[in-house]
Amino acid sequence: MPTRNFKSKLVIALAVLALGLLAAVPALAYDSQLDRQARVFVQVQPTTLQPGQPVAFAVSLNTHSVELGQDLAKVSTLTDDLGNKYAPSAWKGSPPGGHHRSGTLSFPALNPKAAKVTLLISGIGGVNRSFTWKVEK
Repeated sequence: MPTRNFKSKLVIALAVLALGLLAAVPALAYDSQLDRQARVFVQVQPTTLQPGQPVAFAVSLNTHSVELGQDLAKVSTLTDDLGNKYAPSAWKGSPPGGHHRSGTLSFPALNPKAAKVTLLISGIGGVNRSFTWKVEK
C-alpha cells in the first residue's frame, strides 16, 4: 500500500498548492463596459486599476462599417476625480486600420487619493466614448 499512501499525499499537496496559487492571483474586480455608438462597438475593462499603481485597460473595437484607423495612444485620456489628467504610456495591440482591433492601453501611476477614473476615447466612428469606474482601494 505504499503507492496508495504516496498518491494520497501527492493529491493533498497538489490541492494545497492550487489553493495557494488561486489565493495569490487577484480576480478582476472591475466590470467590462460597452459603448455601441455609430455602428462601432468599443469594449473596455480595467485589468489594473489601483491607487498609486500604473493603470491598464483591455480594449476591443469592432465594426463592419468604418475604418478603425486611430492611434489609441493619441486619442485617449484618463482623468480622475481630483482633476488629474493622464496621457497613455503605451498601446500594445492591433495597429491602426481594419475593422477589428484589440489590445492593452496603459497609463502612468494613478494618484493614490483618486476614487474614480474616466477613460475618454475620442473620434472612434466620429464619436467620443466615455467609460467611468470607481477605484477599489
